[in-house]
Amino acid sequence: MKVRVEVDPTLPAPEVVVRVPAETAETAALVKTLATVGGPAAQLTVSLRGHQERVVVADILFCEAAGHQVMIHTADRVLTTRVPLYKLATELPATFVRASKSAILNSEQVASLSKSLTGNLVRFQHSHKQLYVSRRYYRALKRVLERKG
Repeated sequence: MKVRVEVDPTLPAPEVVVRVPAETAETAALVKTLATVGGPAAQLTVSLRGHQERVVVADILFCEAAGHQVMIHTADRVLTTRVPLYKLATELPATFVRASKSAILNSEQVASLSKSLTGNLVRFQHSHKQLYVSRRYYRALKRVLERKG
């Protein structure tokens, strides 16, 4: 991939153009990631005990579905929303990865991933919370974490 920066003092705001031979999942993820860079911190509106509250997307550890609700976990809170998990997954940045059929996690917040006979466990930074990763999604999550270093 070639990266080129052109300075144009006549532009009112930065503009990014991505030219690709064909649209792929990687280019879609790149565009999604670029859309969140440079602006105000991306936020998500969720309900908390009957009233709406905004949460910074980068603070989210993981989201898990339970019945018709999705619980959004941060380091110190649990918020709920009625937005289905599959729809929430498309709205969140590319750093959010599927951990199981009923959970997605923020790969930027992962402190460790361990594999054992009893299950695959993710621990998060600055939190006591943990999440089990299903065998089906373990390899993909491991690859994402290895790419981050």
